Amino acid sequence: MDLVAHLERVLRQYQTNPPAEELRLTGWRFSLNDLTNVKVGIRDNKLAEVYAAPTVNANYTGDLLLVWAGDRCSHAVLNAAIITALEDNLPEWERAAFHDTAGSVILSPQPMPLVAVEHHAAREIVKNSARPLFELLAQYQREMPHWGVSSLQAGAQASWGLRHIRTSQGLAVTYGQTTFSTYVAADGLFSKSFVKRRPPTVAEIAELIETTGKMTQLLKNQAELHPGQLPIIFAPSVVEELISKYLVGNLSGNNVVNNLSAYDLADFRQCKQVFAPTIAVVINPLDSYELSSYLCTREGVPARAQYLVEAGKLLTPYLTVKDSIKAEMRPTPLPQGSGMRLETGTAANLADLISDMDEGILVTSVLGLHTQDSSSGNYSLAAPQSLKIENGKLKGRVKAVIGGNFLQHLADPCTRYAGSKGENAPAMQVAAHVVKG
Repeated sequence: MDLVAHLERVLRQYQTNPPAEELRLTGWRFSLNDLTNVKVGIRDNKLAEVYAAPTVNANYTGDLLLVWAGDRCSHAVLNAAIITALEDNLPEWERAAFHDTAGSVILSPQPMPLVAVEHHAAREIVKNSARPLFELLAQYQREMPHWGVSSLQAGAQASWGLRHIRTSQGLAVTYGQTTFSTYVAADGLFSKSFVKRRPPTVAEIAELIETTGKMTQLLKNQAELHPGQLPIIFAPSVVEELISKYLVGNLSGNNVVNNLSAYDLADFRQCKQVFAPTIAVVINPLDSYELSSYLCTREGVPARAQYLVEAGKLLTPYLTVKDSIKAEMRPTPLPQGSGMRLETGTAANLADLISDMDEGILVTSVLGLHTQDSSSGNYSLAAPQSLKIENGKLKGRVKAVIGGNFLQHLADPCTRYAGSKGENAPAMQVAAHVVKG
């Protein structure tokens, strides 16, 4: 059965000729992913052993919005079984419908951009041969021991599939998309990953292996931590986590309109200055082969570059159609994956920050971020895999607990940033309270 065609046919039937008048749809919208994923791993130095066995999964996942008379709405999660039994589910969904005028709006079709989201090499891995995944993991097995790594965990996976978006207003979009991800974790001390819509280049693999090896070697040495108010550098991967925790939540239109954000609608309408003038926050789903890229949102909003913050001033939250109606603002693209980017206008690199520091720490990972209050910006986090910086050199591992406020760091003109090759976020140097962990 062609599940997409079946789903669309039944929905149109219930819109024009339902089996009962109370089941007549006035509108509908669905997004459906037909995805196949191929995955293999290394567990405790062993390739493709029982706890990291090669797997192939194929499934349909998606979501459905149904609009009934009186602006009543139903939402449903889609999979193959639900789509096959669609007509059995519709009466139950109608009984559970709720009134939602803003949520019942279905957009008219709009022109779509051209975005590179399907890579031929990733697709070939899924459709024809998973050999490149095994070769990549075998390379990790060969090369990581040269860095003194005795316990290796790693993984690699590729996916390919079609994304289908259909609406009662006539939007009909289908496009192929791929993903590729791999990671290396060494001796339980350091891990590094690569995630895009394309496989890594030879240089990117070499950089992943080298960085993991060097950082693991450094973390095997112990250093002495002198607690207090210290300069610390958040590694790019940590900054990406902090962005996801504090910016994604506080710039969400849903949180803004429901007073769950650090900012309110008046702040955006007044273009309030909340960060340093060098700071911008942007969603850009147009970047080729980035995991954050797409043609349109599930609601049919076309992909475009959207600044949420520019020159440190609030411009707009990111808004679904429903939230845009409540906010009386234009709907925007939405962040996907690491799709919210921090622009800082710096030409420095991470080595510059380290070499300029007399004493401080490099934070390579944090624990407990999920427990923090995102609206306040405050954090108190364990950082057990940090590296002491002394006289511009990385010295060895220290266990620390760090405290500060991420939103205030962004507002502080003394905060320093550095680009890092291949990373989606910059490194970030701030002053924080540090104690021994």
